[in-house]
Amino acid sequence: MPRETSVVVNVCDFISKYAIYALVALLPIFFLPFTSDALDFNKQMLLIFLVSLSLFAWMLRSLIVREININLNKTSIAVGALVLIYACSTIFSLWRYGSFWGWPQVVSEGLLTIIFLAILYFLVSNLFTKKEVITSAILLAISGFIALLVGILQSFSVFLIPFNFAKDNGFNTLGSIGALGFFIIALLPLIITLLARKKSLTIILSLSIFLTVVLLVVANYPVLWWLTVIAAALVLVFGIQKRELFDNRLLIIPMFFLALSLFFIVLKPAIGGLPQLPFEVYLTQKTSLGIDWQALKHNPILGSGPGTFGSDLSAYKSVDFNSSIFWNTRFNLAGTGVLNVLGTTGILGLLAFLALMASVVYYGIKFFFIDKKGDESYWNIALAIFAGFVVLAAGMFLRSGNITTSFLYFFLIAAFIALISEEKKKYTLQTASLTTLAVTFVFTMLFIFGLGLLILTGQKYVAEASFNSGVAMWQRGEAAAGLSSVEKAVSLNPSSDLYLRQLSQLYILKLSTIAADANLSQEEKNNQVQLLVSNAVNAAKIATDANPKNVLNWSSRGSIYQSLIGVVPAAEDFAITSYDEAIKLDPNNPYYPNQKGIVYLQQAAALSQDKQADKPGILAKAKEQLNKAIQLKSDYASARYQLAMVSVAEGKTDEAVAGLEDTVKLAPEDIGLAFQLGLLYYQDKKYEKAKGEFERAISIAPDYSNAIYFLGLTYSAQGQTVLAIEKISRVLELNPDNDTIKKVLGNLKAGNDPFEGLDQETTTPVEEEPSVK
Repeated sequence: MPRETSVVVNVCDFISKYAIYALVALLPIFFLPFTSDALDFNKQMLLIFLVSLSLFAWMLRSLIVREININLNKTSIAVGALVLIYACSTIFSLWRYGSFWGWPQVVSEGLLTIIFLAILYFLVSNLFTKKEVITSAILLAISGFIALLVGILQSFSVFLIPFNFAKDNGFNTLGSIGALGFFIIALLPLIITLLARKKSLTIILSLSIFLTVVLLVVANYPVLWWLTVIAAALVLVFGIQKRELFDNRLLIIPMFFLALSLFFIVLKPAIGGLPQLPFEVYLTQKTSLGIDWQALKHNPILGSGPGTFGSDLSAYKSVDFNSSIFWNTRFNLAGTGVLNVLGTTGILGLLAFLALMASVVYYGIKFFFIDKKGDESYWNIALAIFAGFVVLAAGMFLRSGNITTSFLYFFLIAAFIALISEEKKKYTLQTASLTTLAVTFVFTMLFIFGLGLLILTGQKYVAEASFNSGVAMWQRGEAAAGLSSVEKAVSLNPSSDLYLRQLSQLYILKLSTIAADANLSQEEKNNQVQLLVSNAVNAAKIATDANPKNVLNWSSRGSIYQSLIGVVPAAEDFAITSYDEAIKLDPNNPYYPNQKGIVYLQQAAALSQDKQADKPGILAKAKEQLNKAIQLKSDYASARYQLAMVSVAEGKTDEAVAGLEDTVKLAPEDIGLAFQLGLLYYQDKKYEKAKGEFERAISIAPDYSNAIYFLGLTYSAQGQTVLAIEKISRVLELNPDNDTIKKVLGNLKAGNDPFEGLDQETTTPVEEEPSVK
């Protein structure tokens, strides 16, 4: 081989292997602040880039040396079958775009992620020698130590990461404290084994073991203790079996972890003085299995599509789900990894998933108990990697994972296969042979598609960064720049329903700033309002067209039309239609019939004088929808509140008061309820009760202008003018440009009726809309 060619081959070999080294070292600790998902989305980008780089270098090297070394085995077939079934499930998915790319659904479940994890398996199992596997294992252990150290410091509120989203003791580079624990426990056998092999890493590995204990005690999750039992027991059993190859002094470590785990499992001690971490919320296995069972009735073979569990939950959850405080939380993952695979990729997906798991277990049993002829110098590392795989496999029956645990799962499989395999089969590419032409064609296709995916992925990343930046700018008050940035995100990635939903909402929010802009003429305002309304409606419609199976799109579209009632002809009809579509996708969610009821209330309030005869019928429709919401969730405060508003509209004040009094018992901290009940008492001249409700509202929200205003009016009605002037003065401080408040205050100071020259007694002077939950 010419010297120049040899240099190119060596460079390709270097790139293909060191790209994987970089991935192993970086992925557990990698995140970037430029996207709304700082962790998994960025980790997916890193995975795609470095695996593509390694693959392209390997293909070029193979073509130059005209030789391919491939390690074909049952595990390779199982990996290929899993990718194939995920691809088929994606083709028939509820939303193909989300199932393929992952984001904005679940990144770890996307077909793209599975494809690149499979390529990672192929590269590691075929490229790496046993020595290189150990090198990558060391890098993984060091990366795990860094992730663990950062996670522990974060949990104790020692924030080293200089970003606002990281100023939370529940944040770490793996996600939740449970995710970090899952990852570290899977690495525990490797850490213990390397402690005996690598004296240069004694300090780091010893600290890793200590910090693992701290993490387990701080988290104190039963699932993590059970996984620790599995990890410790495996190391202990295999270590005793091979005492001649295992440093027996280190067996005290798995013994300690085993005893510690059993202590916490059996006695369940509560240790005081530890940091309070955010509660990790996930679906129970029973609920997840129930959702899967219903989903399989509709899509038994291939499921609903990768990453679509959230849609399954909306469609198939029972009414009992509404009794939970998380009734309106959108869970995008099942309670466990296995149940997530079952519902979203069907029976075939589950079988492929279990087949991959079984193939590795088969090779493990064969290597450790039957053949017993492996290279003994690598036996300990093979044991550690296999034990880590078993922990991950068991964990997938107990909890959900993320892209980091998925990466670790495929990497450990590949590393184990590379360690236990004999020599790889060599295929020589003869000049002008059909095999060579076929391989060249396949490599060319892989290169073109891979390069295309890299470009598209880069474009998606720029879109996500632009979207995140736009939302942040809008929240800082930079409305024009924020809106422009979100529009750019939509132009770069028009298939993202998330971006379209947000864009439609921003257009609606922009309307209020246009109306308040004194620098615009009325004609300019009308033109801009008309354009913004059109843009908002179009963005909401395109979102539902892009992903009609996402209930959030129809909900957003309904809210857009709802906000335009009185502005756009027949907006209320379009809102009702949108909420009807949402109800089809999420039939047991009380939110949507509640919103329909509110729309009917708005419609009744907006009736012209010549159509007042229609009011009773419209209010009857509102009452029907609100009662449906209450049937789905008996303690739904918002629906009960709106039902009271129907009574107000019907002139049944006593019925409205009784309804609100009952509702307050369900939501005692809701300022909207307190204010409305106080207003009804005020209108009914029950001033002492009104005063109590307004004071309660102010205790919850001290600067709630309308509650302070009506408290002042209540004092005035009770003859307490000094207190009335004090409260109205406070309202004027909060709203210095409000003419109504100025006139009321002037009347009070002059000793006159507060409404002399005004007709504002029961009208709120400040535009505030405290929500009723």
